[in-house]
Amino acid sequence: MKKLVLLSLALSAMLAASTAAADRRFPDFPVPAKMTAAAKVGQRVYAGLGSAGQAWYALDLSTPGAPWQAQAPFPDQPREHANAVAIGSAIYVFNGQGRPDPLDSRMIVFDTVWKFDTVANAWSQVATRSPMGGLAAGAATLDGRGILFFGGANKAIFDGYFIDRARAAAGGKEQLDEVDRRYFEQRPQDYLFTAQVLHYDPDSNRWRNLGIDPGAPTVGAGVAVDGDTVTLVGGELKPGLRSPHAKQVRLEGERLHWSAPSPMPAAPGDTRQEGIAGACAGYSGGVLLAAGGANFPGAWKRFDSGQLYAHRGLGKTWRADIYASVDGRWSVAGKLPSGLGYGSCVQLDEGVLLIGGELQGGAGSRDVFLMTWNGKAVELLR
Repeated sequence: MKKLVLLSLALSAMLAASTAAADRRFPDFPVPAKMTAAAKVGQRVYAGLGSAGQAWYALDLSTPGAPWQAQAPFPDQPREHANAVAIGSAIYVFNGQGRPDPLDSRMIVFDTVWKFDTVANAWSQVATRSPMGGLAAGAATLDGRGILFFGGANKAIFDGYFIDRARAAAGGKEQLDEVDRRYFEQRPQDYLFTAQVLHYDPDSNRWRNLGIDPGAPTVGAGVAVDGDTVTLVGGELKPGLRSPHAKQVRLEGERLHWSAPSPMPAAPGDTRQEGIAGACAGYSGGVLLAAGGANFPGAWKRFDSGQLYAHRGLGKTWRADIYASVDGRWSVAGKLPSGLGYGSCVQLDEGVLLIGGELQGGAGSRDVFLMTWNGKAVELLR
């Protein structure tokens, strides 16, 4: 009898686990995923690079619970923080940071452009280069034909920093700290983040400069698209200092119409909004949502007092806060299961799909879930 009871309990547990797995709509990503790139073509989401290396995967949304399927691997050097934008049946991958050679200790900003053909499951390099480097720029398409780029790190300054660190490595911690001090002890405008708004047309393979961001350009902002309007949430104003605002720009032909930046409220328990970089942003039910990201609590207080290396010695904090903008007003509307930033997010019809991300301390996450708005707060669907 005891054995029968134990067997019955075991079968019940297996059935419950099987049912839970069947009810789960989005399977875990195959590997821990942070600093990845992702895009959606039809009913399939493609994601990879970053901590996945050269791996590239596809998820069929039309079959709930279907596993991620490996695609043709990326043929060039692995890279983090690349931009992926879908145009038709192709996905274009821009920028990113990585090692120019597996044996090289330094990092560089890649300016090459790659195209993934989702029909042929094949990669090819495009005969062009990103004009400004554009690391961690905000990238989006409004019309499904051209791609817009906002902000991005300066390639010459970024590459130079890692060259200097590689040279100083033999001198030990003291010389490395001196390189860091020279690099971080600068004003935001001295990093020369890309202020030009760039437009790339895949059909003609041409780049155009549409104008200048009248505010401070950023790196690593959350990007959301609604019709002809792009919203950029947070982002770095300089290394270690984040923007506490969201800004919107509407594209009319080739004319940019910028709105005044909207301040985001302080997170619960914080005295001020420190800003976030590496957040996911998108829409659900017409409401703009932004979630996660990372910052350095206390950096703004130091910066306001005149300290340019404002985040020196401060702990980097990955945020779990979710914000919602209803009728142009931001509020805190929920929390992620844990602090999370620098993942991939893809706009779906019903909400924003979050894929992986960096957890507190730097580990990657395999979690995949949908962020939706229920009219009063944010709900998360796995």
